[in-house]
Formats: sequence, C-alpha cells, structure tokens
Amino acid sequence: MTATGVALGVGLIVALLSISAGVSKTAGDLIHVGRADFGLFQRDASDLTKSLLPASLEERIAADKGVAQTARLFLYVTTVSGRDSVLLFGLDPKEFPYGRLVIVAGRRGTGDEALLGDRAAKSMGLKPGDYLTISGHRYRIAGLYHSGDRFEDIGAVLPLPIVQKLAGRPGEVTTIAVIARLGSQPKLVAKRLEAQFPGVAAVTEPGQAVKIDTSSRLILQTGWIIALLALIVGGIGITNTMAMSVFERFREIGILRAVGWRSWRIGAMIVSEAIGICLLALALGLLLGYAAAELFVRRGLSQLVTPDFTAGVFAWGLAFALGVGLLGAIYPTLRAVRLTPIEALRHE
Repeated sequence: MTATGVALGVGLIVALLSISAGVSKTAGDLIHVGRADFGLFQRDASDLTKSLLPASLEERIAADKGVAQTARLFLYVTTVSGRDSVLLFGLDPKEFPYGRLVIVAGRRGTGDEALLGDRAAKSMGLKPGDYLTISGHRYRIAGLYHSGDRFEDIGAVLPLPIVQKLAGRPGEVTTIAVIARLGSQPKLVAKRLEAQFPGVAAVTEPGQAVKIDTSSRLILQTGWIIALLALIVGGIGITNTMAMSVFERFREIGILRAVGWRSWRIGAMIVSEAIGICLLALALGLLLGYAAAELFVRRGLSQLVTPDFTAGVFAWGLAFALGVGLLGAIYPTLRAVRLTPIEALRHE
C-alpha cells in the first residue's frame, strides 16, 4: 500500500514531464514552419491550432524595422480521406513557407489543388493525381513535398483561402510566421512585436508555448500541485511504514547489535528496505505515468500533442522515488541506530 501511494506521485511526475516535453516538441515544429525564426499567435488560446489573428495584421508586422519577411498560415486539424486528426496547412503560394517546400514528386499546385507531405503520402498510400476528400470536397493532389518539419511532412497543404473557408474563418489566420532581418536578434524583434500588439504572443522557443496553450498550462499547473501533495503524502507513508517496522523489530535489532552489527549496518538495512519499497513504486509509477499521459492528451490537450517519454523524464521519476524513500527513512533510521542492545532486548 505504501508503494502504491508513492507510485501515484511517480506516475504524475512522469506524466507531467512527458506532456511538457511533448508540448515543447510540437511547438518546436509549429513555430518554425517554413524555417521561420518565430511565430506570432493569439495569446491564451486553448492550443496552438486554436489561435486566431486577423490576416490584415501581417502588413503591420512586416512594417517593423527588424522584420525581413512574413507569412500568413492557417493550421487546421480535420479529417482527410477518412483519416482523423490530419493537419492542413493553409499557405499563400507567394510567401516563403510555400516556396521552401521541396517537391519530390509531381509539381506545385495551381488553383485549388493540394500538396501532400511525403510521409503522409506513404502512410495513406496516395500519389500525385489522386484526390483528398475534406468536408465533402475533393482536391486533386498536384505533388508530394518534403520540408523537414515533422508536422508538415505528415500533413497537407492547400491555398490559404480554401483552408480559411473549410475552417469557417475567412479573413483570419492561426499564426504569422516571421523571419528577422539580417543583423537583428529574433528574440528582441519578437519582444518588441509583443509590446506593440497586446494579445499577441511571439513564440521563439518551444518552452514558451505555454503562453498560448492554456489547456497544457492548466493540466501542468494543477498536476504539479497534486505531485507536490503526493510527495508529501508519500514521504509520510514511507516514514510511517519504516517507523512501524523498526518499532516491531526492537528485539531483532537488539540481537543484531549484540552479535556485533555496527550502527551504520543497521541504518543501511532500514534505508535499503525503504529504497526497495520505492523501486517497486517506481516500476508501478512508470506504468501509471504512461497511462495518465495518454489519457490527459486524449481528453484535455491538442490532438497534435504526443507525450515524449525521454530518458530525462524517467530519470526524474527515479529521482522522485529515491528522494521520497531517503526522506522517509531518516527518522526510522535515526531511531534504529540509537537503540542500545540492552534497551532493545528489554523491550516487549
């Protein structure tokens, strides 16, 4: 039961860190579409794809002295040819994100033709000349492209007005991509634009995505509070369990001291038992963390976010488990090593 309590804390730590890493990874792909230096989004949107900015804002952004190029993008998650959660990119063929797409098969589209990422084409079994079905409309695939951006290569590109119409948002865009002028620092340009246009968030690094993604921010903030409580409760649970273990084994400890066990060896026995409980909790917690992360993502986050279970995530889970074990073992260990053989053997 003690291990289960600690496992809940470990599971929350693993889930929260993997979601945070997943949000950063997703943001890293989306804010650099077309190899832009940074992206401008609506502040406090529920996630990156729910941001809405007036398309006319691009002209004012482009007038900044530190801006070399801008581009309007509409990111729209929808069902494409029966496949759910496909990301459509609404791009203007005259702007840099479209021009930087490398066509690997077919040709660039004209009119209402579509381009399909090479990874999406492989998984969907489509080729140039086939059709994409979106909201009852069919769009001919003019060519396949590769961009090097994970989300672009598993998505599809249509002209900006078409995606705006599909989303029911004419005259609006999800983001404005920006390339800083040579000699200008992107972070300084981004900060200046944020100050000039209240309500707009400039995301230059993946870790800043929480300025926009309120769903992730809410889950992470709430989760950290719960994880802290789990740490406290887990520590108390370990302390209680090991203290009772020491209390019930006074005579055993006295016999060990009488036959020559030193204090450090008694202490090591108590600490190793506490760590053993926490390692069991770690194994259970990793499973719980994986399940919790998948559940949080499916129920409360953007469909584009996938938990990223890195080595660092598991290392933090291990540190949490060992930290709880060591903290919880302090009092029982001190109690055990201070026992004298006579006092312990006299105890009933």
